[in-house]
Parts: sequence; structure tokens; C-alpha cells
Amino acid sequence: MRPGGIELDGASPAGCYHGLQTLRQLIESSDRHALPCSETLDWPDFDTRGLLFDVTRGRVPTLETLKLLADRLASLKCNQLQLNIEHAFVFSFDPDICGPDEGLTPDEVRELDAYCQDRFIDLVPALATFGHMGRVLSMPRYRHLAEVEATTTWDQMTWPQRMRGFTLDCASAEAHGLVERMWSDVLDAFSSPVVNICGDEPHDLGQGKNRERFAGRTGEAYLEQVRRTCDVCTRRGRHVQFWSDVVRNHPALFHLVPRDATVMHWGYDDDAEYDATQALVDAGLDVIVCPGTSGWKRILNGMNLAERNIATFAEAGKRCGATGLVNTDWGDHGHFNMLGASWHGIALGAAKAWRADHPIGTEFDRAFAARVLGVEDAAIVGLLREAARSGDVCETWRQLWMQEDSLADDPTIPSAEEANELHDGAVAAADALRAVPRENVSNVTDLDELEAACTFLQLWTMKAKSLRCADRSHATPGHSDLLKSAMNEYRRLWVLRSKPAGLRDIEGALRDLALHNDAAREDAEKP
Repeated sequence: MRPGGIELDGASPAGCYHGLQTLRQLIESSDRHALPCSETLDWPDFDTRGLLFDVTRGRVPTLETLKLLADRLASLKCNQLQLNIEHAFVFSFDPDICGPDEGLTPDEVRELDAYCQDRFIDLVPALATFGHMGRVLSMPRYRHLAEVEATTTWDQMTWPQRMRGFTLDCASAEAHGLVERMWSDVLDAFSSPVVNICGDEPHDLGQGKNRERFAGRTGEAYLEQVRRTCDVCTRRGRHVQFWSDVVRNHPALFHLVPRDATVMHWGYDDDAEYDATQALVDAGLDVIVCPGTSGWKRILNGMNLAERNIATFAEAGKRCGATGLVNTDWGDHGHFNMLGASWHGIALGAAKAWRADHPIGTEFDRAFAARVLGVEDAAIVGLLREAARSGDVCETWRQLWMQEDSLADDPTIPSAEEANELHDGAVAAADALRAVPRENVSNVTDLDELEAACTFLQLWTMKAKSLRCADRSHATPGHSDLLKSAMNEYRRLWVLRSKPAGLRDIEGALRDLALHNDAAREDAEKP
């Protein structure tokens, strides 16, 4: 930046594009009247900087929402967006797997793909074709292709059962054919040279049909299937990624990992195996570290937990020689968690992917409030952090929807006193969000979603207090009214950003909660 103008040099068109984002950030942080004469050298710590976004566990975003996500990621200098697909794609070989209201169509993917390319973002499919195949392998025509066969339909399963899913019978030639058909359809829609074959959490591997065949060699059997799926994709000219959770537990088998594959090393809490990054890199493997936004199974993301997780993985990744950081935003248990509540973790992941030592805490919150939320008062983020303390240690959405007798021994439920404090924090955050003048905010839905999350947190604290006090104090008329209004607002927000499929399950869980509360109130009012 000189008195006569601004000169921007980049080694590639993508570099120049990211340089423009840096310039935009400098302008936004200045008084907007002048920039100081200076020279800025800026380059990323990680070549791959991205986000994996869950589109398959209940909430399927609209094309407009995915474009918004791409715009945000581009402004944060990310270069990869992965879409996690277990079944939420309209497969041509079997349209019964998923309809257009339940997943993304090939045409939607192609339009989003072109949109991302214009922003120097690689749109990557992450397709589960080993574990996490609950929807597909529960269908009568495919049940025989599972290691342990389903006995109920997908609709009859609880969210935890759906999350566990079913594992492919990797000794079956017919199962291999199903994998190839699924990937063929997906590769026809996505143009990216990179694919994520997932491969995580094959819980039933060697526990059913292949118990004797794979006895003592489940690690080898796992990697044999990884290689088969790699071959399917590499024949189409794609570079393969897969999750680390199985292979990292078999260091003696690191030499069997395909040399041209990338290991996506993940972990989402304070006990994550951060140090395992070094062992994977030392084995000559290409490694990308994958923290998370801590939103799944929660009402409001565990912002403080996510911050520690993202910061620690970024540091470990840079120190150990990982080539990328891909943050993750999952939607376990119906994907109740809302995008607005994930922006803080998404933005922090992008910042740490560009610069592993990027400041966190108050300094980051101030920039996030201004540049992402469009709010001048950064104190709101501090109030959200306080409200989010519950999500740092509790799966608040799971505890809200589950029956009370299933939660009796849950040690993470706060005490009655802690519940009162968390309730006050949720009320304070909701009040502050409600007071923000909407005409000055670029995307009011973000604030509305955060406010709605804080309202549901209040409902959760009432239930938590009841569980700890062993009484029916949460089943009050005021609670019922709050729940009904919160349900209506949640429904409005869902359809603004998501396709209708999945909402029915959320509404059913909340109706069950309302019915339970009404019955409890009636019991409490009896003489």
C-alpha cells in the first residue's frame, strides 16, 4: 500500500483472490477512510484449508444455504468444502435411497460445484461406503450386504441407532458392486480431483458374518476394503482421503495404507489423540488434521471446547508437518444444531488453517462479531460463550429430547444450582441478541438462530434442574408456553435454510417433550 494506490502480487489466481480477502479484512479493521502505507506478506500454514459440512443426518441444506456457506468460506480464505453424505444424494441407480427433498440432486451439486470453483473452493464429496451405512443397509433389498443385518426400518430406528449405522460386508462381491455404483453416481456429479471415502467407525467389522474370517485380522480386512474403494475412485482420476480412527490404532499396518491416499486425523474433545499426528506423518503418510465445531448433539455449540480443540489440532498439525486443516461440523441426532451457532467455530477453524498461531479469545471474538455476525458489540460473543458453557461438557440436545429415565445416571447433567446459573446466562444472551437492531445486520437469520438456541437452552436447564431435584418443577405453564413458541420459531428457521426432510423427526421429539411436560404438570397440580 503506497500513497498512490495498492499493489497486490500473488503466485497464482487463487493467491491473488486470497490476497483480496486479506485486503478486505484490513479495510474492515481500519477507519475505512485510509489505510497506512505498509507492506503485508501473507501466506497460509496449511495448503488445504476447509470445512466438512454434514448434509445427511437429518438437515439437508438448500442450495442457497450451501452457496452462503461457500461465500463465507471464501471470505475466510478456505479452499475446500466437503459435503458429508451417508445417503442424502439422489442416486440414479436407485432413487428409493433418497428423494430430492431428502438429499442433494446431481444438478444441485453441479451448480454448487461451479459456484465454488468461481471462489477457488474445491467441492469434495465425503461418501460413507463402509461404516455409517444405516439408511442404505436397512433397506430390505440391501440388508443382506451388511456385516450384521438390520431387523428394523430406518424410520423405526432411534437417532443413536441411526448414528451407529450398519457396516458393509466387505467380503461380499455384491457389496463391492453397491459401493462402485454409489461412487459412480457421486463422481459423475462432483468434479473435484479429491474425494473422501470416509471409512470411519465400521463398528460391526468382524462381528457378524465374517467373525471367523477376520478373527485377529480386522485391521488388515479394513485396509483391504479401503484399497478396494480407493481403486474405484483412482480409476476415475481422483485422490482419496479417509478417516484415521481405525488405522491409527494399528501402527504395525501403516505400511499397508495406500501411499497416494491422505489420512484425515480427527478428534473432537480434550482427549483427542493430537500426538498421534506425528506417528502418522513419520510413517510417510499425508495427513490432514480435523477438529470440530462441537455443535452435534448440542443446542448451542460448545464454543470453548471447540476453541481448544481447533487451536490444539492446528498447533499439532503445523508442528508435525500435516498438509491441511479441515474443520468439521456434524449433525448427530437429527441435526438439531443450527448453522448460525456454528459460525464461530467455522471462522476460527479457517483462521487457524491460515495461521496456526492466530489469536483466540477476546481478540478473535471482536473480529468475529464485526466481520461475520455484523454486530458492533463484541460483548454479545462473550455472553454466548457463557451460555455455551453447557455445551462444553453436556450433550444438551440429547438430554433435552431423551426420556428422563434414560438420563438418571448421566453424570454430565449439571446440579440445580449450576442449572440456574446456566439458565440466567442463556436468558442474558437471548436478551442481548434480541436487542440488536436487525436493520444493521447483513444476515439476520444468524442472530435469530443464535437467539433460538439460547431459548432452547433455557428449556434444557429447566429439565436439568428437574432431574437433579427429583421433582416436577420444570413442568410449569410457563415452560409449556416457552416450548411451544420455541417450536414455532425453530420451524420457521428450519425452512429458511433447509429442505423439509428431517424437520418431522425434530418436531416429533419436541412434541413428545411437550406431552411429557403437560402430563407432569397435571400430576403436579393434583391434590
